[in-house]
Amino acid sequence: MEELAEGAFKAILRFIRFILLEAICEFLIYWVGRIFLNIVTLGNYPRGRQVEDHEGRIICTGFAVIILTIVLISLYV
Repeated sequence: MEELAEGAFKAILRFIRFILLEAICEFLIYWVGRIFLNIVTLGNYPRGRQVEDHEGRIICTGFAVIILTIVLISLYV
């Protein structure tokens, strides 16, 4: 009986972890990357279909911006 409860608890925790990671990737990192790219390119990239086609690049850019921001803050504070 304990094994069933433990398995259900692990499944719930995995689901919560998936939701949190998805929310962080989808909202925080994606939007940081998209806003940064729009500022740097003065609104020329990403637009229209490019948003869907280059979603991975936008997320990578957002991740890099967040990491660089953390590094710069840690260096100067």
